[in-house]
Order: sequence, then C-alpha cells, then structure tokens
Amino acid sequence: MGLYVINGKFMADAQSGIVRYGREMVKAMDSCLTESNDEVVLLIPPNALDIPELRNIQILRYGKHTGILWEQLSLPRYLRNHPKGLCVNLCNVAPFFLRPGLTVIHDIMYKVNPSHYTTLRNRASRFWHMLQYRYLTWHEKRIITDSEFSLLEIQKHYPTARSKIGVIPCAWQHVQEYACSEDWQERYPFLRSGDFYFSLATLAKNKNGTWLIDVAKRNPDSIFAIAGRHYETAAVTIPSNVRMLGFISDADACAMIQHCRAFIYPSLYEGFGLPPLEALALGAKVISSNATSLPEVLGDCVHYISPYDADIDLDKVLLQQVKEPEHTLSRYSWEKSAALMLAAMRSCYTE
Repeated sequence: MGLYVINGKFMADAQSGIVRYGREMVKAMDSCLTESNDEVVLLIPPNALDIPELRNIQILRYGKHTGILWEQLSLPRYLRNHPKGLCVNLCNVAPFFLRPGLTVIHDIMYKVNPSHYTTLRNRASRFWHMLQYRYLTWHEKRIITDSEFSLLEIQKHYPTARSKIGVIPCAWQHVQEYACSEDWQERYPFLRSGDFYFSLATLAKNKNGTWLIDVAKRNPDSIFAIAGRHYETAAVTIPSNVRMLGFISDADACAMIQHCRAFIYPSLYEGFGLPPLEALALGAKVISSNATSLPEVLGDCVHYISPYDADIDLDKVLLQQVKEPEHTLSRYSWEKSAALMLAAMRSCYTE
C-alpha cells in the first residue's frame, strides 16, 4: 500500500484548462480507487473552494498559508511529517527540495515563447516557471504531459526528462454534467441562435485574440462573441461587430457553444487544447488553429485555419469536409486517463 499526497493548490485557483485537468483527474481517480489499498490524500489550502465529494480519496484542508507560500511551505511541512508520502503535482508546479515524485507539465510555453511575456508580472511568472521546468525535469521520478507534441517539446529542451516522461491526455466527459442555461439570451439579447461566432479567449498573446479582432474586421456582417478575461485591450481597437463578454458562467458558455454558428479557437501555442475538445463534445462546429498540439488532439473533426493569417472567409472555412465528432471524442476518457495516472503514481512509489 502506498501513500500519495496530491498537491491541491489548484482547488483555490481560478478556472483554467490546467485547473480543469486537476479537478477532473482527481474525481476520476477517486472512482478508480474503489478496490484499492492505496491511501490517497488531496491536500488543499484553507481558501480552497468548490470541494468535490470524494469517497476514496481523503480531502484534508491543511496549513495557514495560501497560494505559492502554501505550495512551498505548508505542503512540504505535511510531507516531511509523512516521509513515506509521494507528492503528486497535477498542475505544472511542485514544491522544491522534496523527495522526488510525479509532476504533470502541461506545456513549456514560458520556455519556447519568451516574447509573449512583456509586463513585469508576466516576466516574473516566466522566471518562476523556468525554474520549475529545469528543476522538475531533473528531479522528479516521473514527468507526465498532455500530448505527444508537448512530450517532444519537453524532451527537446530538457533532455534529462527523456527517460521518464509519458503522455496522459485530458478528456471531455465533464461537459456531460453541465447544465446549459436556457435563459442565456435574456442576458445577451444581442446574440441570436446560430448567428454568431463564439470564442473563449483572452487577448494574451498566446491565445491570439487579436486574430479574432482582425477576422471580425474582415467579416463585418458577422457577430463575434468573445468570453474570458481580456488583457492588453488598450492597444486594440474593438470593431462594432465584436461583443466582449468578459467572464461568463459555465452554464452560459455551454449554451453559447451549443447555439453559435461555430466555436473559434485561434491559439498560437497549446500543450493540449481543451476548450475546442469541449466544444466538439457539446455539438458545436469548431474552427481551430492548425498550430502545435491542436491537429493531434482534434484530428479530422474540425475546420482548420492558420493562426497567422486573418485574411479568410469563415463561410468558406466551414465548407471544409470534416469527420463526425466521435472519431475524436472516442480517443479520450477521464476514466482511462485516471487509470494511467494511478499506474504512473504506483510505479514511482515502487522504484
């Protein structure tokens, strides 16, 4: 029997694809542990919210710190008091100077795209993640990533990871639990069903939100609804056919995905690309960037565009022949990914 301590800092973090991976992976692992003798603890900070109901994984709220201090001080303190525990980090970052464990590095965007980080805060974040990448790829027993693309990227830039890295992908089944809002048009009366393009994006450089703005300018008769936290808007002129929605609920996002003309995802760099997979699972037509991991993940079921060329006619893009979504969706399962994760954890414990 092994003791596994999951770094639950993500339970207090704002929703993102990486946080979604952590939350869904924990729930799926809990379902896989029904007949296991392993002891798995989800250690969470005092400000963690929306705690799931788990039957086989113990949830323990621990420590007084929050954020990075919790991760680097409180979590290590618990593990020092439980020296047989293996630390499992699902969201890119781990405590320094602990017994080697398992960490999921979703991508190394901070390493390969330095020009995307220009503000003081972004540069500080890049410095922190660069330290983590180098330390973790050298120190950990096992590195996991989301896609073959990310595996090759990590192996290229951090050769010490080559012998201990594997792929455990995201999945989409969590969207089946969404309760899509039926009254979304009361809050967004300017959006008509089937008559707008929808995107979950920021104007951060890697998400390529400026491409959406440029495409909107070239397609003035179409409405573009963009949801998410928006940055760098001061340097961008927003045309009249673009609706910047800001943060919206999962229920409203679900409804918009189901009622849009197409879901657009023009990202320049992704380690996996969860939002377009979710949109595909919700029945939307998907227009996706053809960059980095996205063709690997989405296969032949979406309409591809170059994220570097905004001079396109979206009506013509949607004429591309694509396969039924099941060709892609059948490849991904949280249950399968959780089983692979548990196997990787156990292999670390017995080494």
